[in-house]
Amino acid sequence: MKEIYIGLDLCKKNVQLSYFREDKQEPESIYQLNNSETYQLPNVMFYSVEEKKWYVGNSVSSIRFQKEGVIVEDVVANIDSANHVIVDGASYTYEVLLLILLKTHIYDFLSRSEEYHLAGITVTLENYHPLVYKVLGRLREELALDKDSFYVMSHENAFYQYVLRQDDKLRTNSVAMFEYGTEGMDYYRIDKKYQGRTQIYSIVHEDMKEEISYTMLFQDVEELDKHFAEIARMKMKETYISTVFLTGPGFNDKWIEETTKVLCDGRRVFMGQNIYTKGACYHAKHGAYEEGKDCVFVSAGSIPFDIGVSVGEVEGRNKFYPIAVGGREWYNMNGKVTLFLDDTNRVEMIYRDKISKDLVKEIIEIHGLPKRPPKTTKLSLEVELYDGKTGAIIIRDVGFGKIYPTTNKIYRKDFSIG
Repeated sequence: MKEIYIGLDLCKKNVQLSYFREDKQEPESIYQLNNSETYQLPNVMFYSVEEKKWYVGNSVSSIRFQKEGVIVEDVVANIDSANHVIVDGASYTYEVLLLILLKTHIYDFLSRSEEYHLAGITVTLENYHPLVYKVLGRLREELALDKDSFYVMSHENAFYQYVLRQDDKLRTNSVAMFEYGTEGMDYYRIDKKYQGRTQIYSIVHEDMKEEISYTMLFQDVEELDKHFAEIARMKMKETYISTVFLTGPGFNDKWIEETTKVLCDGRRVFMGQNIYTKGACYHAKHGAYEEGKDCVFVSAGSIPFDIGVSVGEVEGRNKFYPIAVGGREWYNMNGKVTLFLDDTNRVEMIYRDKISKDLVKEIIEIHGLPKRPPKTTKLSLEVELYDGKTGAIIIRDVGFGKIYPTTNKIYRKDFSIG
C-alpha cells in the first residue's frame, strides 16, 4: 500500500487536517463541505442513538436534524472539567470525548483513502495542555504508530516548518506573520543569523491582543484598517522582511485595503488559513527541517541545548552521548540510554549548547550501589522535563542479569534551565 502522512492542527474551537501522499510534492488540506476556502472543521460531536455512531465536524450540521441523538460541544475547552457527559446511558469524560473526536476525524479521512496506509502524524497545538498531550499519547497507541511516527509541536514550530519548506526567495530576509484569531492578534517573525557555519532561526512573538481585539472586526472596519496599517508600518521598519503571512479567521480581503499597501511595499504577502496544519504535514512527511543540517530552531518554548552523558572510549578519550536532543519543545525533550560503569560510582552529565557548542559538566555521585566488577553495573539514564524551566535526570540501577541482580534503587537529580 502507498503511504500517507497527516498534519493536524488542534485548537480550542476547531481542527484542521492536511495530508501528504507519497506521490505528491505538496500537502493538501481538507476543507469544509460545500466550502473549499474554509479548512476549519468545528470541534463538535454528535452521537446517533439509532446507529450507535459518532459524527464529528462538518457532518454534524446536517445529521443532527435527521437523527435522534446527543450533540457535544467545547470538548477541548472543557478538557479540565471533572464533569461527565452522559450519552445513550454511557458516561464520558472530556478526555475520552477528545480521543473519540480525533480518531473519528482521522478514520473518516482514511476511509476515503483506502489504497493508502497511515505512515505518520504530526499534531500542532496553539497551547500546550498536559491532558491534551496525554490524550494524544493514547491516540498514537490506538493508531498503532511508533514514537518516531507521531510528534506533537507548537504553532511556532509548525510555522517555522512551513516557511522553511517554501521557495528560498521568500526568505532572503526575515519572515513575518500576523495571526488574527478570535481572541485578538498576535505577531510572529522568523529571523536568521549565522554563528560560524551554524544557521540559527529564532522566532519572535508579540502579543497584540490589547492593540487589536477580535471585537474591533465588528465595529468600524475602516478605522481598524488604518490602525492595523500603522502597526504594520512600524513592524516592517524593525528589520528587513521578505515575506508576510496573514492567517486567522479575522483576516479577509474586504477590510485590509490600506494595510495591504503597506505590507506589499517591496514584499510578498500571502493570506491563508492552513499554515499550521501544512507545516505539521511537512514535518510528518520529511521530519524536522533542521535534522541533518547545521541548523538550530530557537523559540520561547524550545530548549536550546542537548543533554547527555560523557562516556570513556577505548582510545582513552571521552565521547558525548545525547540522551535528549535539544532545539525542540520542552515537552518533547525526553530520552533514555543505558550505561555500564567502570570502577566508579560517578556519572558525568553534559549540557551542550546547540548554538555556541559550549559544555557544562555536572558530576553525579551514586551512593548505595553494591561493589561490582567493572562493566557489570548497568544503569538506565533518563531525562524528564517538568516544564520549560525545570527537569530531572533519573538514574535506575538495572543490574546485570542473574549474576548481579538489580537493587531497584532510583536516583533523581533535579536541574533548572538557564
